[in-house]
Amino acid sequence: MSEKQRPKIFTLGIIALLLGSELALAQTASEQLVRDQLAIVRPRLDRGETVTNRSRPELDPLGMRAGSFLIYPRLGLQEAYNDNIFAAESEEQGDFITLVRPQLDVRSDWTNHAVDLHAGATIGRHADETDEDFNDFSVGASGRLDITGRSNLRGDVSYNQLHEGRGSPDDVRRQGGSPPVEPTVFKVGSAFLTYTQWLGRFLLELDGAADRLDYDDVRREDGEIINNDDRDRTIVAGGSKLGYEFLPGYTAFLRGVVDHREYDNLAEFNLLDRDSDGYLVEVGTDLDLTGVLFGEVAIGYRSQDYDDPRLDTVNGIAGDASLTWTPTGLTTVTASITREVIETTVGTAAAIFETAGSLVLDHELLRNLLLQARVSVIEDDFQGIDRSDTYIRVGFGANYLMNRYIYLDINYDYLNRDSDTPGQDFEGSFIFVGARFQI
Repeated sequence: MSEKQRPKIFTLGIIALLLGSELALAQTASEQLVRDQLAIVRPRLDRGETVTNRSRPELDPLGMRAGSFLIYPRLGLQEAYNDNIFAAESEEQGDFITLVRPQLDVRSDWTNHAVDLHAGATIGRHADETDEDFNDFSVGASGRLDITGRSNLRGDVSYNQLHEGRGSPDDVRRQGGSPPVEPTVFKVGSAFLTYTQWLGRFLLELDGAADRLDYDDVRREDGEIINNDDRDRTIVAGGSKLGYEFLPGYTAFLRGVVDHREYDNLAEFNLLDRDSDGYLVEVGTDLDLTGVLFGEVAIGYRSQDYDDPRLDTVNGIAGDASLTWTPTGLTTVTASITREVIETTVGTAAAIFETAGSLVLDHELLRNLLLQARVSVIEDDFQGIDRSDTYIRVGFGANYLMNRYIYLDINYDYLNRDSDTPGQDFEGSFIFVGARFQI
């Protein structure tokens, strides 16, 4: 599994919560651009590189050295406009949002092993609807222990404070009653560990992960306090991957994952027992065609069995695929598709079986100007109730690198949700312009 990817057993349920957020208050789509007005030479991508992540020594941030570590401070400032901040089906309300994004990375500069400490925040302030203001942040550490040239141990721990998007199907304002006066804040603590061992052409990976989600209570407009303790949960999972490199750059594999999901205080609330056990079995291949086409494709079977007999067992075809194609040194095309079981607390639905696909095109128009176009389609099939939601997102952006210290960007996204449940449709547009300052 690629070191840039979190194992298959990453946080289950977070994706569904964030899909309906304020049209993705995302950071700039690309981390770096090139500025070289005089050069007209066609760029060449090294194996596995894309136009967005290749090294640019002449313009990469230098950072500040502290012994054998490099410190990279960054500050992003953006002004945004969301024309439907409450993700409403009708009577949409728009608002301007000022975003401040401080970030700090501390990275080791060692020949062997690696350590990365990171902290960041996204602080959002609305011009009119100040109750929608938020203070999201994340702190964490990741590392790699190189045991031998053919084996390593990788791990990550993090703590995040996030807010639930108004478009999320689990947002309490969509569950009836008076709407809450502010978004629901929740915390996520995560940890995972992966051991990788190559024996000749054979690959062995062992994964373990744990996630803890804790939701704050929220107050409705009528003064009632919504107790969200019934949404607090812990997810633990473990898996293994066995692979064989049958050709250079091609590794076929068999992967298995088991997980346990446990909710708090369900008996106290006299609610459905959403505790469950599940498994995934899949086959696939990692591929790398001389760096021009690389990625992973896997397909298998997924099942999640719930303790409460009133909740249906969720099972079916699952898997994921992510392919990156670099037809030229100026263009990168990334396609992905996933099918996974996502947690939900909507009515008597056991879970969401989600199918998501995306296509992203990055193009270096000039040496200092990078363009991106993106489209994604997500189908959320609620298990146990008659509901299906379809999300369509289309967006584009441009990033300009003034120099080593300042990046400028502009992005636009349009999101539409079409639901077969009355009152759940919405659409909206989100645009922001901003700058990022770095050392």
